[in-house]
Amino acid sequence: MDESKVKTLAGFLKWNGLSRKEITKGDISNRIKAQKLVYFGRVLGIPLDYDFDLYVYGPYSSALSHDYFEMGEREWARGEIVIPEGISAILIALKEKDDFFLEIAATLHSIRTSNPDASEEDVINAVSNIKSERLMEKKASIDYVKNTFNEIKNLRLI
Repeated sequence: MDESKVKTLAGFLKWNGLSRKEITKGDISNRIKAQKLVYFGRVLGIPLDYDFDLYVYGPYSSALSHDYFEMGEREWARGEIVIPEGISAILIALKEKDDFFLEIAATLHSIRTSNPDASEEDVINAVSNIKSERLMEKKASIDYVKNTFNEIKNLRLI
């Protein structure tokens, strides 16, 4: 793994309040959160060179997963990043959210980006259908998806 890529990734994850142990040894919610924060970091222009595809928990990068599992303590400790002032407020708002919100938000963003001419209603309905099992599991409804859409719209992510 490229040293500057590792430094940026570790720095970004640390900036977002995640630890290497939480991501690699904790429950899946920490990995979901790491994946989605990196997804949005990339959207916002942070040089996190990962490609994402839609999976069960929303946009997922197998290369990112590989990198944070392969990263050692020494590499993690060297991680540092400067977050541009113009996007720090957006990232702060996102890092305070739970993994399920980030999963729905990243899925909404991914679907919207792939279908730029789709109406808000169509995007919300598509994500509600794609995420129907996860919504039931979390006892959430289409209203949760609508509210999430509005929140990321207010953050100018969509």
